[in-house]
Amino acid sequence: MKTGRRVTMFGWGAASRLRPAMSLSWLVCRQLSSPLLASQVSAGMEVSCRKTALLTPSQYLQFQKRSYAKSKDRKGKEKQAKAHVTEEEMAEVVNVTKMLDHFAHIVEGLKQDYIKNLSLRTATGSLEILPVQLEGDEYPLNEVAQVLRKNPQMVIINASAFPQAVPGIVTAIRESGMNLNPQQEGTSIIVPIPKVTKEYRENLAKSAKTLFNRCKEQLKDAQNQYIRKAKKKEGSVSDDVIYNVQLKIREITNKHVQEAEAMMTAKQKELLQTNK
Repeated sequence: MKTGRRVTMFGWGAASRLRPAMSLSWLVCRQLSSPLLASQVSAGMEVSCRKTALLTPSQYLQFQKRSYAKSKDRKGKEKQAKAHVTEEEMAEVVNVTKMLDHFAHIVEGLKQDYIKNLSLRTATGSLEILPVQLEGDEYPLNEVAQVLRKNPQMVIINASAFPQAVPGIVTAIRESGMNLNPQQEGTSIIVPIPKVTKEYRENLAKSAKTLFNRCKEQLKDAQNQYIRKAKKKEGSVSDDVIYNVQLKIREITNKHVQEAEAMMTAKQKELLQTNK
């Protein structure tokens, strides 16, 4: 008995195991497996039995790929919603002046960190004003220790007046973002000042990004704080206004993040001495 090419159940079984990851339903797959539609998908394919003719896994995946492509295209065209809210409506929900001052203060803090902590030549003055934790309070380093510059490559900090401040001083210097490695010798702390090498410049540039990331986190925390305040107005202000105020808060936050990022980029170019 002559037999044509048969699409076996084994081939369909391999494809059926992929069903959980497919977008087409089992019913549609069965319909696509009918002799009429199968012939449309693969013209000229011979089968020995019309009732058992099925699509091969490769043919089935072709349909699924087309479905994914359309979904991806639609997703790429989505745009972020923009806030439509007046200043008066904003003022009903949050203290706009206080919020803007809060965001500006965070960005200004990043600017001051760059000025004080990220210079090619670490100044003695930068160390003197580092905040040091001592007995639950915070003090400038020069109030708990004496800072002396022995030579261009070394600073010595004498903490004999407050020896209990030594651990806080060491921690403050290491976390200052100046890429310094303090070494403790009794109540004295020796701080080697690295030479201005390419590696040193790159480390300072990394510190600039670290400080930016910290600033970004602070801005996001502030954003969430004011969004929570906006949500507390639900019931006394329309839902549309609450929704748009939240969008506006996010827009304002993103602008300040972009400002801080531009500041980081400029600082990194300065440290690396690039013109890109």
